Amino acid sequence: MKEHQYRRVHRLSPLLRVWATLLALLAIAAFNFTMPIYNWLSEGEYGLTAAAWALGAVVLALLVILGVSQLWWARTGFRVDDEEIEMRRGVLTTQIRTARYDRVQAVDIVEPFAPRLFGLAGVRIEAAGGAQANIEIAYLPRAEAEALRKEILARMQGQDLHDNLDDATFDVPTAAPALVDPIPIKRSLAAAALQFSTLFTVAWATIPVWSGLSIAAVVPVLVSFVPQIWRTIDQSWRFHASVDGEVINLTYGLANRRRQAVPIDRIHAVQLKRPMLWRAFGWWQVTVTLAGYGSEMNKASGTSKLLPVGTYAQAAQVIDAIGPLTAAELTRPAADDATFAASSPRKARWVSPVDWRQQSVTVDSVRGTARVTFGRLTRRFQVVKIPHIQELTYKQGPLQRRLGLAHVRFDLVPGAVRMTARDVEDAQARSLVDALRTRTLPALEPADVPDAPAD
Repeated sequence: MKEHQYRRVHRLSPLLRVWATLLALLAIAAFNFTMPIYNWLSEGEYGLTAAAWALGAVVLALLVILGVSQLWWARTGFRVDDEEIEMRRGVLTTQIRTARYDRVQAVDIVEPFAPRLFGLAGVRIEAAGGAQANIEIAYLPRAEAEALRKEILARMQGQDLHDNLDDATFDVPTAAPALVDPIPIKRSLAAAALQFSTLFTVAWATIPVWSGLSIAAVVPVLVSFVPQIWRTIDQSWRFHASVDGEVINLTYGLANRRRQAVPIDRIHAVQLKRPMLWRAFGWWQVTVTLAGYGSEMNKASGTSKLLPVGTYAQAAQVIDAIGPLTAAELTRPAADDATFAASSPRKARWVSPVDWRQQSVTVDSVRGTARVTFGRLTRRFQVVKIPHIQELTYKQGPLQRRLGLAHVRFDLVPGAVRMTARDVEDAQARSLVDALRTRTLPALEPADVPDAPAD
């Protein structure tokens, strides 16, 4: 294999990776030392020597921070060769992380707030094997990051490129057809406001105004819910999507701008959702489970929402583009020729008094899909390709046992969509498990085993 030289990230990268920590330390220092310094200056009992020592200490601290950051920068590099991407970093301990092209699932451009001010961006490579297998090359000039992403995608397709990034040339793709037009900012803000976590947070924040509770009692609730509210705004801010072959390209973000590629063949499950407070506006949301992305609680991973908030027509267009069913097929009642169909009986009202009429499960072996619907206040329609169901879990609580009901949970790869056939007859639950137990699972990928040495 031809040797490829390590490339450097931008010199500001070490500082930009920890800018939030540096800002917090600066705020703590300002809070603790502003008044003592002010009093010291007000008393006037200082000379040039003391002032010089103070200034020298500040300069020395800045030089130490700069020196450490440059030492870290000198020990950080990446290279893109014919078989894999490699990232190396570390001063005292060297860490090397690699990702083979056949294991790469997505290559995204990430622009956090602080680096974006300097025209920098990161390239995040999502690889099979969980969060520990992912690689983030941060940070590069925006144009260089875009070129690096194109180079990696081209190498994944087996194209031969120049080793040097500056010499690499790429075909300029034609504009991909729009799947979702940019979401209006007013809609993003309204969608964030019209969710129960926002209403609860606002109500709780007003408690100190009319009660004797201190502000300290409100802080834990704010810490819990404000990030969720912010995530709704950030992931829908100027969101738009386009289709490029078998890839859905997403662009979104307020503070952290992101360009994310979602391969359609990596989508394992799809959910169409209509929250109760959005019903008056006719807004829907499309969420998917992506292999390799895991939960959205992992801030480094991209969004799992292909439509954060939009009309039914937009939601239907997204679902029709990604399959495996159209929006009309996903939301209609079970067909007569379905392999298996069940819904919650009337006695299920004792365990699910609100939702029991809307709970159903349908298996279509011809289309190779399993559908689940539930929710009266917040409607959800979910579908998964049968081979993507990894395990089946039969669950029956004490009250369900007395009523002859049971749940069947579809265990999927970690993600935003979780599917369970709720409160069906016990016999039907067992029949569902038996029907899906004979499913055909995807072929296992061969492990990367080194060749045995020749005799």
